[in-house]
Amino acid sequence: MKVNKVTVGFVIQTYDTDTGQCERQEFIAGDDVRYEDRAGDPIDWQEEPEAVQPFDMVQPGAIKE
Repeated sequence: MKVNKVTVGFVIQTYDTDTGQCERQEFIAGDDVRYEDRAGDPIDWQEEPEAVQPFDMVQPGAIKE
């Protein structure tokens, strides 16, 4: 079964006002985490500690749907 981990948080984006360009961004994860099935229904599940991924705003490689 495939599950979604939903983490509430916020994004900080830093802009250069001279160029109008975004120079960097980072995601700050909050403590509110829930797991849901692919239909969006809540489920009682949690990944193993070694499976936890960083919030780098970069997609992990080789995800199989």
